Amino acid sequence: MKTLILGAALAALGITGVNAADYNLQSAFAKGLPVLGPGIDRFAKTVATLTNGEVNFIHLGDGELSPAFEIFDNVGAGAIPAGMSFAAYAAGRAPAAALFGSMPFGPDAIKYVSWVHHGGGLELWREIYAPFNVVPMPCGVIISEAGGWYTKEINAPEDLQGLNIRIGGLGGAILSKLGANAMSLPAGEISTALETGRLDATELSFPMVDRLLGFDKVAKNYYFPGWHQPSGFIEFYMNKDMWDGLPNQHRKAIETACMDLNLWTIGTAVVGQQEYLDAFRANGVEVRRFPDAVLSALRSATEEVYAEQSEADPMFARVMESYRSFSAAYDEYQDLNRLE
Repeated sequence: MKTLILGAALAALGITGVNAADYNLQSAFAKGLPVLGPGIDRFAKTVATLTNGEVNFIHLGDGELSPAFEIFDNVGAGAIPAGMSFAAYAAGRAPAAALFGSMPFGPDAIKYVSWVHHGGGLELWREIYAPFNVVPMPCGVIISEAGGWYTKEINAPEDLQGLNIRIGGLGGAILSKLGANAMSLPAGEISTALETGRLDATELSFPMVDRLLGFDKVAKNYYFPGWHQPSGFIEFYMNKDMWDGLPNQHRKAIETACMDLNLWTIGTAVVGQQEYLDAFRANGVEVRRFPDAVLSALRSATEEVYAEQSEADPMFARVMESYRSFSAAYDEYQDLNRLE
C-alpha cells in the first residue's frame, strides 16, 4: 500500500529532526483555500504561542507528504505525526466517521460544536478512531455549504433522476436514492467536467471557495440550502502514541488552539459570502433555494440512509442515538426562545 510505503523514510521526517518539538502537520487542503489555509496557519501559531515554542506544527499543504485520502493511515502508522482533514475521508475504515464530517439535515455550526464537546460526541469520535491509533478533535468549523451548482433547473424530485453529480459520502448515498448518479471527482477537474457534460451538477463548498473554481462560468443554477452539510468539521488528529507522549499542558494547548479555530472559522466564513453571491448574479447565475418538494424528498431519503447505515453498523447507530438524544433537549429550549 502506498500509505505504508512512505514508512521508514517518513517516520524520520515525522518529527523533523530540527528539534523534537517540530511536528509535520499534513493537511488535506490546499494552502490557498480561503478560511481553511489561513486557519491552519492560525492553529499552528496559537499552539506555538501557548507552549512558548515547545510545540511547533509545520503546516504542509495538500499532497506535500501524503495524498489527502492516505493521511489517516499515515498518521496512525506514525509516518506523519498529525493531520488536518475531513472525517468523511475515514468512512471507508469506519462508516460512523462520516457523521463527524457533516450530517445531512443535521445541526448548524453552534449545535454541532455543542453536541461534540458537551453531548458525548467527542468521546464516541475518539472511540471510533482508537483502533487506528489516532486521536481526533474538531479544529475548525465549516458553515453551511451551498446545495450545489446545476446546469439545469431543478423544479421537482424527478429532475434529479439520471443526473451525474459530484458529491460524496452520505450526500451521495442520499441522492442515489432519488435516482442521481453520485460521482467522486477531484476539485480541479470539476469545471471541465461540467463544461463537457460529464457532470450535470456538483457541490463543493460555500461561495467564497466555489468562486475560485469558476463554476459560475459553466453552471448557471446555484442552489441552497446545503442540506448535505448544514455545517461540518475540519478535524485535527494526531498519532496516539505521540499524543500520549505529550505533557498535559501541551495537549491542552492543542485543544485550546482548536477551540479558538472553531470560533474563528465560523466568524470569518459567515461575513465573507455576500460579495461572491453578488458576483455570481452579475455573471448570470440564478441563486435560488431548492423547491420544498425537492427538500422533502431529500429529507425522506436521508432518513432511509440513516436507518440502513444504523442497521449495518452498531457504532453508526450509537452516534445517531447520541446526537438525536442531545438534539431533542437542545431543540426544545431553542424553540421556546424563538422569536417569530
